[in-house]
Amino acid sequence: MKVNNNQPRPFVIYVYKDFDTYNGLIETFLILSKKQAELPFDYEVCVFKNRKSDYASIFKNNGGRLINLNFRWGSNPLILLHLYRVFKSRKPDVVQTFILKPNIYGIIAAALAGVPVIIATDLTLTNQAPTRLRRLRDKFLYRIYRQITRWADHVVCISETVKNQLKEIGLFCHMSVIYPPVDLEKMDLGNKENKIESMSKNDKEVVIGNVARLSEEKRHKDLLEAFSILINKYPNLRLLIVGDGPLLSKLEILKKRLKIDERTQFTGFQKEILRYLKGMDIFVLCPRTEGLGIAILEAMACGLPIVATRVGGIPEIVDDQVNGILIDCKRVDQLVSALSDLIEDKDKRKEYGRRGREKVLHLFSFDRYVKEHYSLYVLLLEKKQRIKSDRLQ
Repeated sequence: MKVNNNQPRPFVIYVYKDFDTYNGLIETFLILSKKQAELPFDYEVCVFKNRKSDYASIFKNNGGRLINLNFRWGSNPLILLHLYRVFKSRKPDVVQTFILKPNIYGIIAAALAGVPVIIATDLTLTNQAPTRLRRLRDKFLYRIYRQITRWADHVVCISETVKNQLKEIGLFCHMSVIYPPVDLEKMDLGNKENKIESMSKNDKEVVIGNVARLSEEKRHKDLLEAFSILINKYPNLRLLIVGDGPLLSKLEILKKRLKIDERTQFTGFQKEILRYLKGMDIFVLCPRTEGLGIAILEAMACGLPIVATRVGGIPEIVDDQVNGILIDCKRVDQLVSALSDLIEDKDKRKEYGRRGREKVLHLFSFDRYVKEHYSLYVLLLEKKQRIKSDRLQ
């Protein structure tokens, strides 16, 4: 994206909880830092805490500016005061916050500091938390958030599904959807130049893969049970699960109980996800809830056919029987059927993968993401300037 020096160049501060745990937003920040010479706005990222993670180092080495408030407890009310001080001293044109707690703290602090434009960003559904207690806590916090959005100028949602759910709880704010970017250059680096070796496997082997945090909402249990059924019919299968999380030990026990040890591999957390995606033939994600599905987008960018549950924002990116197969949540029988269909039809796998990659290229590019955000910043800043001018007259 070319920068037009004649256009206004807003200064934006992004607010998030930490830079410690890799996820889709951290990937977005990394892409922004790598491409910042092309951006039509300046930005800094402010986090509640950071333990000097590798991702923070990459971000800063790329030239990204990171403000670490250095709080151990992400709910500390003093965060409000520190955010207020950051905004008063740095004087941003725009503050954009991400996910529930940073949205609440960031909106209040930015309003008190007199920041011209305040934007909240919602990346998850309201029932995303992995435990009932945390979902109950979030239900209470969303009531607070609903009231606080009176002080925000706009809410950006990761998907239409997230937007519709926020409408249902009655947010006092204008909302729009901006899809996240996928680092297509990184994907092309692996697909075309082959600079990252793919996982070794023989030609007859079919690898079913999954990339996700090992937590309750991702429903890995269903995938393991489906695989235990499939392996009896297709002995050339292998299951590759990339990620770490609180359910690792329980899933390892289930893997042994289902007697699929020899054909199932838990890799743990991996920085080089692309190397593992390239070793897969089919990508599976079967959660009970999902704001959009960044891992699915990365798999699609690598040309993989998708099998996923028909929940949250997933149907916005996976078109049933076009670039993947959608199933109902907790239906192991449907999962088995969908995987069998793709296991037996290599041409369908290739065609679904091709169509999926085309969709990612069209809807989830970095240029589109930046253009839509920049347009929103300029629109809201101009609106605030008009309101200010009208009051002075």
